[in-house]
Amino acid sequence: MASILKVNTIQDATNSNTAMTFSSTGVISEPNRPCFHVTKSADQSISDASLTLVTFDEITDGGNSKRQINVGGGYANNKYTVTAQTTGIYFFYTNIFFQATDTIQDAYVYFRKNGSADIQLLQQPAGPAGSNVTSGTWQNNCLINLDTSGDYIELMIYADISSGGTMNLNQNRLSDPRTTMGAYKIA
Repeated sequence: MASILKVNTIQDATNSNTAMTFSSTGVISEPNRPCFHVTKSADQSISDASLTLVTFDEITDGGNSKRQINVGGGYANNKYTVTAQTTGIYFFYTNIFFQATDTIQDAYVYFRKNGSADIQLLQQPAGPAGSNVTSGTWQNNCLINLDTSGDYIELMIYADISSGGTMNLNQNRLSDPRTTMGAYKIA
């Protein structure tokens, strides 16, 4: 015999915080599911042949005309950190627009876990034969298991530019951010 459970809202047992709601059409809402989407308020210069932390300073939940999302406040100090309540598997993504002062010899971007573990390396592809690649866009995404309280993820970049040049991470064109990072918990 099948059982049917009919509810509109699920709350925690002690504080009456809403954990989940169900609409009459079956749409599920989880208003406190950990997630973030952050941007930059200024360009960032990357020195030649140096590993650099990509910084994001537009992190306030609902800020920048609601472009920023930081549900639970896990993104701070240029990294996303989980607590005992938010551990789990996350889908991470980034979009980086870059411009170099000269030809890019070697460059890559990756998510770094807990300050040392490199995850999902994405290398700058070479351009057509004889071309001098100086700009482009990196798009990177992956699943990362953050199963221990205190685990954190940072975004790192390395660029070796001809003639000791530099790379600029461009933050916006008009009012649309070009360099972003985000994640959401999936399990």
